[in-house]
Amino acid sequence: MKNNHGSMRALIVTGVLACSGVFAQAHAQEANLFAASTALAHIQSSHIDTGKLVEFNGARSAEELASTLASMEADYGPFDARLGEPLLSAGDILAENGDYLQARNFLERALHVTRINQGLYSEPQIAIVERLIDCNVAVEDWDAVDDNFRYLHLLYSRLYDRGSDQWNYGLAQVSDWHIVAINNNLGSDMTDHLREANKLFRQRLTLAEKAGNVDEGTLEILRHNVDMTAFHLRKNQQQQEGGLVTERVYSRLESRYNDRESSVASLD
Repeated sequence: MKNNHGSMRALIVTGVLACSGVFAQAHAQEANLFAASTALAHIQSSHIDTGKLVEFNGARSAEELASTLASMEADYGPFDARLGEPLLSAGDILAENGDYLQARNFLERALHVTRINQGLYSEPQIAIVERLIDCNVAVEDWDAVDDNFRYLHLLYSRLYDRGSDQWNYGLAQVSDWHIVAINNNLGSDMTDHLREANKLFRQRLTLAEKAGNVDEGTLEILRHNVDMTAFHLRKNQQQQEGGLVTERVYSRLESRYNDRESSVASLD
């Protein structure tokens, strides 16, 4: 089924919008644990600029694109900087055609070439990682989506000053992902999502309060999310500790029962 980059993130958009709502409702309803931030541009907008796609002489299938790129690699070498744009364009073409797995392969190669030629952390990587997020959302590979967002976090942290507009924008995207993952039970470790979200909200709140120019509504949302993530982290920890205590109690009871059975058997 053919799709576009904007709709690839529909599941994430739905999750964020479902938990944003009115701030008062986030306090009142247990179902909506966290309120989303306002930085949803990455999740809602398209990153494909079809006017800038590299020309592939009509090639549209994965096989045709791979063949064309193989010829380029033969001419330039597998890690030449000139392969970056063609790999990115091939990924975009395949994503437009709904072939997200093959698109992901080309995008991962584009990311690798970019890192080799422009350094471990560079701005062009951000757009590539965002495209990878789109593809991984489309195939519902939530662990890969989580990895992508964590790498996005690393890029924004390394590339921009703490508290800058770019830094705030990047961390808002990442914290939004953790919100969606928590509220929709995406991934294998909800406690880790809570921990990461709490850390990000605390960082953003601290800098927002110091800045002195952030509106009170945004500050209230951040405070609410700090409190709620901290509350559920404590709740999870108590449940885990309770489970360990229960397990130890049952282990002792089982041990006593086995000892008694052994004693009875010896009397026979």
